[in-house]
Amino acid sequence: MTLDTGKSDLVYHGRRAQRADSRVRRKAILEATLRLIVKEGIRGIRHRAVAREASVPLAATTYYFKDLNDLISDAFTYFVEQGLESTRQLQEESFSTARSLSAQERLSHSSHKLLVQQLTRFILIHIRSQAKSRDERLIELAFRNEALRNEQLTRAVQMSNQAKETLIQEFFHLLGLTDPEAAAQITHGTILKLEYEILSGSIALDSPLLERTVIMMVRGLIPTVVPVVEAAAYG
Repeated sequence: MTLDTGKSDLVYHGRRAQRADSRVRRKAILEATLRLIVKEGIRGIRHRAVAREASVPLAATTYYFKDLNDLISDAFTYFVEQGLESTRQLQEESFSTARSLSAQERLSHSSHKLLVQQLTRFILIHIRSQAKSRDERLIELAFRNEALRNEQLTRAVQMSNQAKETLIQEFFHLLGLTDPEAAAQITHGTILKLEYEILSGSIALDSPLLERTVIMMVRGLIPTVVPVVEAAAYG
């Protein structure tokens, strides 16, 4: 079973649930796995512990996930599925700003200033919102660290990164950047780093450094003259 994310598919490895009640139980198992990760980390994931947390029989967890690696990988895929909406929202807000400019405005200095201001605002809102969801960020970091040891999870994390970066790439492609792929890498990497700094207490949510960092990144990525391609060309 796969989750369509654009250019890549996030893959579910466990047994597929056919009936509605089975899907509810499988979802409960995945959500229980995520709660356990917050409490104990990846190393706390065991079939018995997950069954107890999900209030389901032990046989249910082993039925859907005979291999713990499948359970861990599918829990991550489920987590990513829930979180992609915030990235899509950031993309749509950014697209809306770019598309609202007329052809003449797109080549002006004022358009560059507007895009920098709006994109900076969107990214700051996104980072602060993500950082406030501490449990979700702990889950994400636990999965990323475990992916260094778990080849199956490594592939899932790579596809998750690609799915998010594809959404970001599309915005920079709309602006006509010569290398939207690299721009997406920079943007995604900076967002993850700043979220971590906030979680660790190195940067406050209202820190001027946070805003300055995002402004400098956006200014460096968006050229002074923005050759935005007509939105119609992209659908």
